Amino acid sequence: MRLAAALCALAAVLGGTAASAQTIDGALALAVDEDGLAKANLLIEPETTIALGSGIEAVMSLRIEAAGSRTGTGARSGFSPISAPLVKGDDVRIEMDEFYLAIPAGALEFRLGKQEIAWGSIDGARVVDTVSPARLTEGLARDPRPDRIAIWAARMQAIIGRVDLDFVFAPDPTVNQLAETGAAFFPQAPRFLAGLQPAGPLPPIIREDRGNLIGDATIGARLSYRLDATDLRVSVVRGIDQDGIPVFDGRQIELRHPRRHTIGLEFVRQFGGVVGRLEAAWTPDARFVVAGSMGAEVAQVDRVVGGIGADFSGPLGTYVNVQLIADHVASDRPLVRPRTDVISTLRVQKDFDDNRHALRAEWLNSLTDTDGLVRLELVRRIDDRFAIFLGGDIFYGSRRGIFGQFSERTRVLSGVRFSF
Repeated sequence: MRLAAALCALAAVLGGTAASAQTIDGALALAVDEDGLAKANLLIEPETTIALGSGIEAVMSLRIEAAGSRTGTGARSGFSPISAPLVKGDDVRIEMDEFYLAIPAGALEFRLGKQEIAWGSIDGARVVDTVSPARLTEGLARDPRPDRIAIWAARMQAIIGRVDLDFVFAPDPTVNQLAETGAAFFPQAPRFLAGLQPAGPLPPIIREDRGNLIGDATIGARLSYRLDATDLRVSVVRGIDQDGIPVFDGRQIELRHPRRHTIGLEFVRQFGGVVGRLEAAWTPDARFVVAGSMGAEVAQVDRVVGGIGADFSGPLGTYVNVQLIADHVASDRPLVRPRTDVISTLRVQKDFDDNRHALRAEWLNSLTDTDGLVRLELVRRIDDRFAIFLGGDIFYGSRRGIFGQFSERTRVLSGVRFSF
């Protein structure tokens, strides 16, 4: 019934008499690893925007995904009841992606409905970007990254001179989407399994109920101040821990999502041909499992995450992005995670042949665990609608690391992306 209602609403919008625009984006991707076919995935994302008059717009999009491989479409347990997929199959899934009204009112704009909330300026890293959850069904080997999940929210944005204000109330406790248990990218490192070693069969893994829409709502506010070449932003977010705290009670692992506060700071400045970015976030009530407690004890600690990055033009007409991110917890007791995680990223992109070809290379490296991920991709644009790609993901390092846990998932990918 929910799918029928959604499709009828989409058809009504597409067939309406008001001015509207429609797009269909998607991709067909295949991947092979040492065990054979690792991924066979089709993603179709139709979207329509309709002008309702007086500057009001209605935006609606669906996410239609089919998978027939060990990668799958991800776990469903992290969705709240109001954001649950319309079709919930393991191999075919249909979600209401975005569905909101954008209502301008002078210097204000209201967005009401299901939407993505994108904060932060460090590329692909979630330092202050903690309002919308993310899809982690392939770890960090996803495009785009972070791949945010739209949530039901009321949002008000205001522009007052050089000051931008952004307020969010989201009564939608959807959390990060992980891979299904046993899927190719199901977490294997002990830090994600309450400190347990994945040597044998794992105990059942469950999530606590996601149905407390008001008690687990997220509230956020961000203030931005704009200068000629500088943006300064301060944010405060109170909401659930979207990553989850894995706690083992002797029979099963439960992913708990306690509430937390995060205070964030962003600084973006252009220095000639270089764009510099700085982010920092302080969470005074972060929680992590205590090492040696068999996954049964959780400590509340201060957590500080900071990132610095730069975008600039490199040699041979390349675009270069470099970043360094540190994640530190102040704890007198040993935890199942390192006291400080340090990760560096390097991305280089080169467009050539009148932008018909693009070569991308990315290196994500954990200086703490000495593991990492190298991603390579060559794209050939056929025309404005189609592009084919060939690439690969190379994971390396210890099975206990963020990236090394997938060291057996190194793969070659190919496919086609389309947009109408």
